[in-house]
Amino acid sequence: MADADDRLRARGTLKTLSDGTSLPPTARATVAVLTVQSGPEAGRVLALETDRLNTVGRADECTIAIADARLSRVHARVVWVNGEWMVMDSGSTNGTFLNGARIEKYSRLEDGDRITLGGSLSLRFVLVTEEERRALVRVYEASMRDGLTGVLNRKALDERLAGEVAFAVRHQTALSVVLLDVDNFKRVNDEHGHLAGDAALREVSARLARALRTEDVIGRYGGEEFLIVARDIQLGQGAQLAERLRALLTASPVVFEETRIPVSASFGVASLACCGAERDVEALLGLADARLYEAKRAGRNRVVARDETAG
Repeated sequence: MADADDRLRARGTLKTLSDGTSLPPTARATVAVLTVQSGPEAGRVLALETDRLNTVGRADECTIAIADARLSRVHARVVWVNGEWMVMDSGSTNGTFLNGARIEKYSRLEDGDRITLGGSLSLRFVLVTEEERRALVRVYEASMRDGLTGVLNRKALDERLAGEVAFAVRHQTALSVVLLDVDNFKRVNDEHGHLAGDAALREVSARLARALRTEDVIGRYGGEEFLIVARDIQLGQGAQLAERLRALLTASPVVFEETRIPVSASFGVASLACCGAERDVEALLGLADARLYEAKRAGRNRVVARDETAG
């Protein structure tokens, strides 16, 4: 029995109390989760629910949606049946694997099992307490979020953009980006102080995030610049989105310690359709950055969605 306990501890599936008593996972855990082990969302914690069919895939309607072009729309299912967790493939293109073996119908899950979707995306099935789940979520959020504004940080943003571009190119769907720069931000810092500048960036990012769709992505691109990635949006729709956001920012000032600070931003919009043969991240961002520059050169507080230097 001692040897068996030692093997479980080595796998991380047996916990020991302060008095030396060993508890199996089912005696201590209240929550089953999947943790993403690879890809742009590595570290993400996905809670499983016992009273519903948990579907995993790239489709927005999945209960666990993962933005990965290598997944089928509904790739796999995880369900609680007769006191056990089971994983099933949903007729995916590239298959579902449990600990390296392809699942033909369904397989029972045990604490620590590794699930691979599409031959590349790796998930780990783990039994944890609610306190442990919250701790895992906090660690993941800290690694993904910008410390000041709470939107995606540059590393997470770059990874998400790369995934969205790969998906759009592979499936020939629309994708647009909106690159914006808060106007005259140095003046805010100089006239009101850096705390006021920080407050302005937090408020700008919050207004932008609240105005976006669930499937849109926003991140801090650098300094006072933000990038929005809009799935299934053509250039004209991206320009409309940018104009709506521009008007939203100018509609009311940021209030900091009873000081009202007017804010505006300049916007550059680009879509994959604008990129010609070079349909990649570099070409897309290059166009958006050039159009942002044109918006600033033309007087700021405006949207540019085409080459203003062209005839």
